[in-house]
Amino acid sequence: MDTEHGGGRVRGAVAVLGVFLVTLAGAGIDSFVGIGLGVITLGALLGSATIATLAVRRRDLLSVVVAPPLVFIAVAALNIGLAPSATFNAPTVATLLIRGFPTMAMATGVAVVLALGRLVARR
Repeated sequence: MDTEHGGGRVRGAVAVLGVFLVTLAGAGIDSFVGIGLGVITLGALLGSATIATLAVRRRDLLSVVVAPPLVFIAVAALNIGLAPSATFNAPTVATLLIRGFPTMAMATGVAVVLALGRLVARR
């Protein structure tokens, strides 16, 4: 590990982009297999947020911790915009965000716990 930068080697923006791309791929598979964002999207967001939190430089931890809800919202917006059967209106967005709240909360919770663990381990 790179101790000069605090443990990780990946910049925060690169890590967040990785989380976005992996989650987008998971959402694409979810949309192809079923309807909407489901378990595959959850696994993609949770797994990529975990890896990003462990791989990012210590000084960029905050960007990865706050990223899961923002990434989910961006992926949900793309999913609605690209889905032929969905219309981009308030009820559709609200439904996706309400159904996606547990996913966002779990991914953010994992990122917070891992980030705190990394910060405590440093001391």
